[in-house]
Amino acid sequence: MGLRWSQVGAAYRQAVLVLLGLGVTLPIFLAPGHVSGPRLGDLALLLALPLIGVEWRRMTSALKAAGAVAVLFLIVTLLLQASRVGERLNASDAAFWFRWVASAGVAPAVASLILRDAARRRLLFAAILIGAAGHLASYGLTFLVGLEELQSIGLASPRAVVTTTAAQVRLTTLAEHPNAAMAMIGLAVPAGVILAGRSWAVRATTCGGAGLAVLGFFSTLSRGGMGAAVMAGVVRIVVGWRWRERFRPLGVVLAVCVLAAGLLALQTGRFDIDGGRFAGRFDRATLEDNLAGRMLTWRRTFDLVVERPMGAGWASADEMGAFRALSVSHNGYLFMARTVGVIAALVMLGLHLWSMMRLDALAPLSVYLLMTLFSEDLTQGAGFVFLSCLVGALAWRRPVAP
Repeated sequence: MGLRWSQVGAAYRQAVLVLLGLGVTLPIFLAPGHVSGPRLGDLALLLALPLIGVEWRRMTSALKAAGAVAVLFLIVTLLLQASRVGERLNASDAAFWFRWVASAGVAPAVASLILRDAARRRLLFAAILIGAAGHLASYGLTFLVGLEELQSIGLASPRAVVTTTAAQVRLTTLAEHPNAAMAMIGLAVPAGVILAGRSWAVRATTCGGAGLAVLGFFSTLSRGGMGAAVMAGVVRIVVGWRWRERFRPLGVVLAVCVLAAGLLALQTGRFDIDGGRFAGRFDRATLEDNLAGRMLTWRRTFDLVVERPMGAGWASADEMGAFRALSVSHNGYLFMARTVGVIAALVMLGLHLWSMMRLDALAPLSVYLLMTLFSEDLTQGAGFVFLSCLVGALAWRRPVAP
């Protein structure tokens, strides 16, 4: 009987890690046709809640305390927001707060599990990599099967698959927005180098992750996500120097050749790469206008944070109506400060910086998350809320050898 329960526990841990990994990069709609419906990441968090009890005895004191304090703080903040006169907790608020409270409790347990067991760590990042590939594949399915058919089974967003900004066509499917889609697909880079380990420069996971990121950029034209992917690769090189890895120039050359061959195949095959489409994203005037607009958005969000430092919670698009644009922050930490509170946002930012400064095998993930959160409102969906809490919990780790 003891052996049977042990096998059940092992299977449960593996299933939870796979679902959580897929839920970060593959936001499948569980309620077809509904923009705000629950997704795979929400289901994964719900199924992962028992993991807190399963892993409790194996968790370090620091992780236990961090998880308990975070959950308590979030619940108190939720109650304070809900107690304001004239305000009530609606379904959107409940879903938003469930993601944060559940992630704060589950993340320390997952951190303990993947730090203690290298095989489980590889399983989680393999699921993230596979989810990124599946997310990218949804673009091809859109053209092969059709958008309406994919929407009917929950594999595409009810929102438009093609968005045009300044005559630049940007594609999106599962994530509903090109920047969010690229942030999820780009996670293939840190996941790939973490899976590769010390032979990162020659492993298929490294080349595959880089290839997925490049193809994702071709579809989304998201500069932030692509820049974060590049920085994750650079940090992996720095980590290799810190841990005195032997540099493998042949592997680097091979990776570059694979990417170049992929680009050539796209150009000479059925896909026509429009150079002007990409050049427009890096035009100086366009970049200046984009930066000016973001600075205006940051200042507006900062004013909202000063007005309500404990956060204002989540408001659905229907409730905000024409003022929906006011909820955009273009910065995950500012968005968190506006919704969850400035204290929680500052603590999260500090933990992410601390995690990155470890300069170990998990540092590429930390720097990738930092850069993507600074460029987009990602701390609202279940996948990136969990990932933010996970990287925060990993700040308490001892350096992990690549």
